[in-house]
Amino acid sequence: MNNNQKKPLTITITGIFTIAGDDWEKLMELLTGRTSKSVPSAQNLKVPEGDGKLPRLAFSVKETAGIFGISQKTVYRLICRGLLNTSLALRTKLIAKSEIERFLRDTSREA
Repeated sequence: MNNNQKKPLTITITGIFTIAGDDWEKLMELLTGRTSKSVPSAQNLKVPEGDGKLPRLAFSVKETAGIFGISQKTVYRLICRGLLNTSLALRTKLIAKSEIERFLRDTSREA
């Protein structure tokens, strides 16, 4: 049996993470056993546009209050009055971005 036979390396990544170029080269050196001269440069990698994060779809009561520039208590009052709907899926109240936009559209005066 040949002990020098190389086994394939499988890495599965779920999500997005950022790694500095120098750290990438060090990691590749550790994984491959090669020097940085033979390792692909981190500068050749494609980086996601913007910050690489997914857009926010929902906000907490606190975040919604910050968006509106009102208190959290007032957001809860809007929810109790039925003017602002929350997600029913979680114990924590989440307000969808589309719900915030709908609320602003429906409660704004025409100029």
